Amino acid sequence: MRPGSRTYAAIWGFTEATLFFIVPDVLLSSLALTSLKKALLACIWASLAAALGGITIWLMISNYPQETKALLLWVPGISQTTFNKVGQLLSNGTYSGMVVGAFTGVPYKIFAAEAGSTNLNPVLFLLLSPLARLPRFAVIVLVTWSLSRLTRGHMSNAAMLALCLTLWILFYVFYFAMVGW
Repeated sequence: MRPGSRTYAAIWGFTEATLFFIVPDVLLSSLALTSLKKALLACIWASLAAALGGITIWLMISNYPQETKALLLWVPGISQTTFNKVGQLLSNGTYSGMVVGAFTGVPYKIFAAEAGSTNLNPVLFLLLSPLARLPRFAVIVLVTWSLSRLTRGHMSNAAMLALCLTLWILFYVFYFAMVGW
């Protein structure tokens, strides 16, 4: 049996929650071009796997705080400013801070690190994580799927995929220009 979109989404969700720096939304939006159902199922798998990646970071920073923070500061797009912003967001409430962070480009792995640093209940963090990640994933999928329906008949699947990936490249050029590499 060969791996499918759910497996890839889970792997991407886990790795992005730990050290990878490209969001699973890239895969999820690509899936949404041809199948809303497949993309939404992949959102669930990416969210659940991200929670596992998040608890991995939680455990790492709880046991090796300096080493884990140094490792995370090595990841492109993460700086001390990112940690400070997450601290501010979490002070307004764990769940609401995580949701706001998800929609404003704040890396989830830093929420996991801050939660571990402040000894936030790991079970609570594990339960809240997919609920905080899933809304953004679903919005990206629904918007992409809707736009693909509008362009169906005017663009081939290959052209839509190329456009989708080009938009993600432009997004990341802009994102890293704003937050730094």
